[in-house]
Amino acid sequence: MPDATPQVPPVAARSLRQRMLHASGWILSSSLVSQALRLASSLVLTRLLVPQAFGLVAAVQTLYFALVMFSDLGVWQSVVNRQRAMDARFLGTAMSVQLLRGALLALVVLALALGIHVAAGRDAFTPGTVYADPRLPWMMSVFALSALLQGAESMHLATAQRDLRTGQLVRLELVSQLAGMAVTITLALITRSVWSLVAGTLASTFTRTAMSHRVLPGEWVRPCWDPASLREITGFGKWIFLSSLIGFAAAHGEKLMLGGALSVSAFGVYFIAATLLAAVTGLVGSLNAHLIFPGLSEAIRSGEREAARIYLRVQQAADVLLGLIAGVLCMAGHWIVFLLYDARYAGAGWMLQVLGLGLLAIRYQVLEQMMFARSQPGWVTASNTLRAVSLLVLIPAGFALGGERGAIMAVAASQFAGWPLALAFKQRNGLLSWRSEALWPLALMSGLAAGWLIDALLSLTLHR
Repeated sequence: MPDATPQVPPVAARSLRQRMLHASGWILSSSLVSQALRLASSLVLTRLLVPQAFGLVAAVQTLYFALVMFSDLGVWQSVVNRQRAMDARFLGTAMSVQLLRGALLALVVLALALGIHVAAGRDAFTPGTVYADPRLPWMMSVFALSALLQGAESMHLATAQRDLRTGQLVRLELVSQLAGMAVTITLALITRSVWSLVAGTLASTFTRTAMSHRVLPGEWVRPCWDPASLREITGFGKWIFLSSLIGFAAAHGEKLMLGGALSVSAFGVYFIAATLLAAVTGLVGSLNAHLIFPGLSEAIRSGEREAARIYLRVQQAADVLLGLIAGVLCMAGHWIVFLLYDARYAGAGWMLQVLGLGLLAIRYQVLEQMMFARSQPGWVTASNTLRAVSLLVLIPAGFALGGERGAIMAVAASQFAGWPLALAFKQRNGLLSWRSEALWPLALMSGLAAGWLIDALLSLTLHR
């Protein structure tokens, strides 16, 4: 008698829609767990450490991330977006490029730390600001080890992303986060030192690299140097490099600018607001990297019509979600800080409200994944350039006119600078649907109304 047990179809036999739905479930659930862990860690650490500690670590992470983005050669994106099947020489060359990049990045980090130390000794920075703190160069130097560890990550991470094996990636990320969290909290309890945050970051990076080699399936990738594969990687990566360079300035350049204007404590408070906002931006980023980009890349290999259909549905979902959240945070975001943190971090409340409204601007990150999937990253570069230029213009103007509050408002406003270019791309490529574009204003108004109601109810309840 034949076995009646239903068989699970192999990955290759499942439709793209099935795999994207399966992957989205993993990403959504993992993001909720990840953000819950990050929030729990933040609540514990803000009671053990002073705001200055978060300001210093935020500056170190921003400077390091800037260098990471400035050296981005698009190795992962080249693997995910490759039209042909994988081969050992292509993956081996990609691994070699990644290792070389990690080593060079470590040297640049050390050089930057030395430069900051020398500049601070010559009173090049405003006293009391982040860059003038003598601990900053030493903390930067330790992050050179992170560069070496990240350069040693296995190519199995990229191939798993290409194949939408999201469950494996999710488990790896969560275990890495837990390792870093455990080290940070343990050391913070013992030492009450800012160095606990640095040690936790290194522990998380080491765990991720080790697991990428030991846990993810696949044949061992032996580093090699194949000129044809190198040309393919750099041909795609040159646009990724330029886009990442300008993209960092557009998405995180405000931290570099605010670090030289705000006190260490004020910058630490801003970091708390940005961390809370990351509960949403982190989810969007994970969906873009692990689901939308590989999904659209595969859909384009099946045909432009299928890719356009999938893009439209994903964009509509993003518009509704981001519109609702932006509206609620704009009206009631300060209550999150009031309920979770002590009075030292109260300023993060109004910052979260302002930044929350700017959250709506990232809805077109979905479209940017379509630009990459269609091998047209120049559009992303141009859009990021507009946002970066607006930051350079608006933040100094906002700070001059309104101080700290004016600068934060400028951060939110600058994120909308790329919208006209996004609409032009959609019009040129037949992706523009005005009926679909009407969704985000409706979602935003609904979110504002819900946020107003939450604010009124909490005000009546807690201020009696």
